[in-house]
Amino acid sequence: MLTEQEIINNALKEMLSLEDLTAQKYADIAQQITKPELHNLLKGMEMAARNNYQSLLQKMNMNQIN
Repeated sequence: MLTEQEIINNALKEMLSLEDLTAQKYADIAQQITKPELHNLLKGMEMAARNNYQSLLQKMNMNQIN
């Protein structure tokens, strides 16, 4: 049985993975869009996901979660 800390660690790792996947999906879609307004919107959403990724990574590093 997992401890509460292990469950939290696993959840954070899953969140990190999902943010990375989300950013990549936005980047891939943005490459296919020719309309500048939509392209810029998707690039902004990609950047937000990458910022979320970095924030999670920092918190995980602070708490020594690998």
